Amino acid sequence: MVRHEIMHSTLRFRRIAIASALAACSIGAFAASKGPDGGGYTASDETVYSFVDISGASGAAVTLAGTDDGTAAVTLPFAFRFYGTQYSVGCVSANGALYFVPAAPACAGFDADFANTDLTAAQVPNDRPAILPFWTDLTFQEAGAGGVLYQTIGAAPARRFVVQWNNGYPQGSGSPVTFQIVLSESDNSALFQYKNVALDATDPARNGAHATVGIRNAGSPANTQLLQWSMNAPVLASNSAILFTSAPIDSTGPTVTVAAPGVLWPPTGRTVPVQVRGTIKDAGSGVNLSSARFAVTDEYGTVHPSGAIPVSADGSFAVDVPLVAARHDADLDGRKYTVVVSAKDNAGNEGTGTVVVIVPRDQRK
Repeated sequence: MVRHEIMHSTLRFRRIAIASALAACSIGAFAASKGPDGGGYTASDETVYSFVDISGASGAAVTLAGTDDGTAAVTLPFAFRFYGTQYSVGCVSANGALYFVPAAPACAGFDADFANTDLTAAQVPNDRPAILPFWTDLTFQEAGAGGVLYQTIGAAPARRFVVQWNNGYPQGSGSPVTFQIVLSESDNSALFQYKNVALDATDPARNGAHATVGIRNAGSPANTQLLQWSMNAPVLASNSAILFTSAPIDSTGPTVTVAAPGVLWPPTGRTVPVQVRGTIKDAGSGVNLSSARFAVTDEYGTVHPSGAIPVSADGSFAVDVPLVAARHDADLDGRKYTVVVSAKDNAGNEGTGTVVVIVPRDQRK
């Protein structure tokens, strides 16, 4: 009987040890890098942890102290480029999020952001571009809680804007968390730094187990411009960092390749649907699929129809362009139609491709 109890205790100890080892491996072996996403962003935890503590006597501004589910507008010290758009106003949330807004009044209306979501399946409140270092239900109404601090470090053109959630309590937790975002003026990167997220060993929210961590642009997940590091998974660790690297500046429009039949014959005077097909590719910020259009000109300045082009996810398209199979009325000269296909990328750059369709004067060489 005693031997059985000893064996049982030994097996139980081994199971606990194995489970602990697996849990440790799951944190340490979590993906070291992710991306790129649809906007060209990548993330990596292979970066140096260098917490810039702006609490205490550092001179940082403090907001949202003593609040629960609050938001506050902050003016950025430099234009921060995020998914191709520059922002000068942010909206900090007590719940571990920073949203980008066009102006301070747009910071209202985030009361529902206490419930973090899966970025790959749902939008954030108000569909705002967002940086989410530890999005969860936090409160600063507990004894010993701090607030959200922010401060500019350094001088132009290498300033850093630090937003620090200092001693915020996850709902139901007896211990606080402290973490920060560091926005870089020089390369538009966002560094997440975690001073303390371990909590108590039995706390279900420890190590980010109740938080969403990542970045996203307006319009995601449909436009795939999001990069989720974790969602309700205990993969974070105290004294660690994750670097989200900005996509390169995209100043080149998409490459548009088109093809179509070259000759319309006979010149019956009827409108003929000429199928124009091709591909639209962009290696930078990606193709804005809804921006593709066709327009038609001829050498006589005649007005012709134009319209939108449906584009597949792989960039291919085929559209029927209505062209009149007719020579020029004045002297029955031939006619040359130029079909221009245009499209924009997600950075706003435009690319074009052209194809020519001819109604000849006759069929002689």
